[in-house]
Amino acid sequence: MWQRDMDLVVPLWQGGDDVRVAAGAGVLARLVSATGSRMHMAVLDGRRGAVDGVRNLELVAQAVRQVRTRMARRDPARVLTLGGDCTCDLAVVEHLARRHPGMVVYWVDAHADLNTPASSPSGLAHGMALRLLLGEGHPALLGRTRLVPSQVTLVGARVADPGEVEFVRAARIGVVDTTRLTADARSVVAGRLPGTPAYIHLDLDVCDPQEFPAVSCPVPVGPRVAAVAAALAAIAAHHDVVGVGVCEYTPAVAHDEGVLRSLLGALGLVEAKAAAS
Repeated sequence: MWQRDMDLVVPLWQGGDDVRVAAGAGVLARLVSATGSRMHMAVLDGRRGAVDGVRNLELVAQAVRQVRTRMARRDPARVLTLGGDCTCDLAVVEHLARRHPGMVVYWVDAHADLNTPASSPSGLAHGMALRLLLGEGHPALLGRTRLVPSQVTLVGARVADPGEVEFVRAARIGVVDTTRLTADARSVVAGRLPGTPAYIHLDLDVCDPQEFPAVSCPVPVGPRVAAVAAALAAIAAHHDVVGVGVCEYTPAVAHDEGVLRSLLGALGLVEAKAAAS
């Protein structure tokens, strides 16, 4: 089992404006046993709508500030975040990047999440999460710690808006697409030094929805669950994993919970026997 000193359960849903993922955080918390302290964050609803091109900006910013405060007070070295949408672990990645210089980030997600308020066609903050971590976005959501593109690898991304495509090309962000992932899941860690600290952001929509449809934004023609699980296991074996975030799960959609357990098992979050059941 992957040992950490804090679990955060963050049912933040306003970043993707899909309330179904709030329940996902609670179900994930039921499936995954804590190995250290566990904290459930209260996410309040309130005035909604777009501000400066970001939907529900005030609500998302409030939740992110709350997590930043918890990180500053507790100063954990290893954190599991169970969300919620893709904005739920922004503050955790920032904190761990400060705590572990040189930390690399694997953004395992069907979407690039590299929009800005100016480039986003939807205005949804969950599609801006990685760009915020790279230092660009609305000031109300930006943290003080910024990643550099060489720290990031996109895994399984197959949907990107034109501005995101250009940013990936210009910043030379590493990409492991579905074809490469399927051919050799271990290629995900190619070029990374073994033993370095790593953070894994797992948006469950990375999987092909024919196998796992219980996600907020399903995207067809994705990698098989077995390939994703193998890639996660390869990352865990190659690196010192200091943080994991699991998000965008909608348990109300009919699905096989055993598939979810296999992904969690690859990260050492549930026992191998449970993952296979």
